[in-house]
Amino acid sequence: MKKNVLFSVLAVLLTSCIFLPDMPQRKPGEEQRYLIEGQKAFDDKAYPEAIRLFQTYLDKYPQARDYSIVLQRLGESFEGLLEMEYQRRIKNGESETLVRKQFLEKYGSYKCWDITPAGITYNRMQYKILLKKYPDSPIADEAAYRMITWEPSYHGRPEGVLRELKQLQGIFEKYPTTSFRPMILYQMAHRCSILYEMYSFSPSADVRNPQRAQEYREKAIFLYQLSLKSPEHTKYSDKSWKEMEELQKGERIYHFD
Repeated sequence: MKKNVLFSVLAVLLTSCIFLPDMPQRKPGEEQRYLIEGQKAFDDKAYPEAIRLFQTYLDKYPQARDYSIVLQRLGESFEGLLEMEYQRRIKNGESETLVRKQFLEKYGSYKCWDITPAGITYNRMQYKILLKKYPDSPIADEAAYRMITWEPSYHGRPEGVLRELKQLQGIFEKYPTTSFRPMILYQMAHRCSILYEMYSFSPSADVRNPQRAQEYREKAIFLYQLSLKSPEHTKYSDKSWKEMEELQKGERIYHFD
């Protein structure tokens, strides 16, 4: 009797297997291959190829452990492509109208560009998705940094510098162990130095403020010193040392318009 019941159960299980949906076939090492080859293309500045590989990875492996990291690298690839194929060409003297036309003809299908009369920018879509869906990702600090809105020019006014400084401080407070720590500390110190010079030497009387100048001079020195205390020596250590010396000698780093 027991044997008959066992055979019946096995028969049901075997029969049910026939109706199981097909599972996607993953070749051994395929997931890592996309990741490694995508990173290599990114490092070589072969951005279209990096974009293709990273996007394929995201499409094929939406539950992958490294999904948020690849999302970040895809965003960086779009930024790299824009810098190399659009911004650099304009900086080298080519017509913006012509460069824009050629760039959009070739890369407009990516649907990740903000296009205005002032130019083309990356809409930072991948960073926004990462911060919204994967706030605990080990790479969230990098995405947050990439979301900073940098001022095109300060025009001798402190408001833009203060906006950048506030964003940098927000990232540093939220991600105190960020791998970007030396860079962010230097960038904060650099902006405090600029604020010191603006409040001290601005040609505009409404900007000059000796009290604020002294406050930001002290903050700059403190942040430069903090940057120098980072365990690893980076190019930001050298920059911090150089600018701190210049500040203490009375030399200036900001040139008014």
